Amino acid sequence: MGNLTTVETSKSSIARKDDRRAIQIMIFPSMPLLIIDTMQFPLTFDQGDVEDFNQQFIAVLQDLRRDVQNKGVDLSGYDHNYLERLRDIGKVAYNRVLPPAARSRIAELETQEQKRGISLTFKTSPTSRLFWEMLYTGKPFDIQSDQFWGFRYPLGRTYWEIKAPDRVRLQSGVFSAIHDGLKFSRQEVEQLTQHLTATGQRLGLKLVLHLLEQVIPAERLSVERLLELFHSSEFCYGIVHFACHVENPEDAGATQAYLSFTAHKNRLEMCLGKLVACEEYSFANQPFVFLNACGSATPGHLLQTLSFPTGVLNFGAGGVIATACTIPDNFASAFASELYRRLLKHSEEEKSHHPVWSNIGEALLETRLHFLEEYNNPLGLAYGLYAVSNQQLRLID
Repeated sequence: MGNLTTVETSKSSIARKDDRRAIQIMIFPSMPLLIIDTMQFPLTFDQGDVEDFNQQFIAVLQDLRRDVQNKGVDLSGYDHNYLERLRDIGKVAYNRVLPPAARSRIAELETQEQKRGISLTFKTSPTSRLFWEMLYTGKPFDIQSDQFWGFRYPLGRTYWEIKAPDRVRLQSGVFSAIHDGLKFSRQEVEQLTQHLTATGQRLGLKLVLHLLEQVIPAERLSVERLLELFHSSEFCYGIVHFACHVENPEDAGATQAYLSFTAHKNRLEMCLGKLVACEEYSFANQPFVFLNACGSATPGHLLQTLSFPTGVLNFGAGGVIATACTIPDNFASAFASELYRRLLKHSEEEKSHHPVWSNIGEALLETRLHFLEEYNNPLGLAYGLYAVSNQQLRLID
């Protein structure tokens, strides 16, 4: 087992930096070329490397997931070696993916912006879905948590030919679909409702959270009606929160993966293929979508173009948060509650916070760090942002 005393964390690093310099990293496999900001570098990895590294990362996260499911969210008293295992893979991935000159360029940009900090957005094809959060830049014989990119920078992913807005609007609040088979799903949306109510009171707004069963009556409940609702101009929710399962039939294609949720004691299955088929009848108002579901980014098809994040983005979402692996219900609920607390409620001690907007990538980084530093739990690395790294949630229009 790893020695917890070797894990170095810096709580001062949690201080929010909403004005970070946003750096775009573009990847062109066909050239092959890597562009960081405006400088060009040779591309040193291929699709096979992406698949191999992602599978190794997922294997470690799945072991961690089982421990969290059995032991609870708080692993403070547990002497585990998950950071060490992720470090060993992440260091190899870092050296393989980025040539020395590219690594030096990122370090140079970070030094130049030492006061502001930087955030990174990776613009790629949908098939180049590396889990950037787990790249490790530190020494291969130490464990420094702030050397994992997911504990160091706000990170985002955008794709060619998919619009990536720099802001989304909270509008009237949150629409949520849950699965009653998940023990903590009701608690998850109850906590989100509390955060939303507090934000509304603070800003003088009427913000709501509506569950699927509150919006569509039992006699009209169907996936088709739900998608029709999403396309309606009356669907004025700024956030769509799914607390549900993602399933993929064995040996099935990516389009057959589906989100499974319940309403009126009935089960609904919204398959990825249905989203693709309805792209021209997509979200009318570009909400932000949180896929707090088991393995929502990787339904058994790591390198296929189709996935739930890209499917939801093509369906008109303004941005997406999705998970790299199966997430236990207890952690998913706790992580979502902490993320929304930070996203919807600014600390009055942080005078630099703008009163009407919140930085999504920054809140996600803070939430990952919170669970690592408070509970010795690095499972937050499984959550990725599919939007520009500095995307804003506008709390007031």
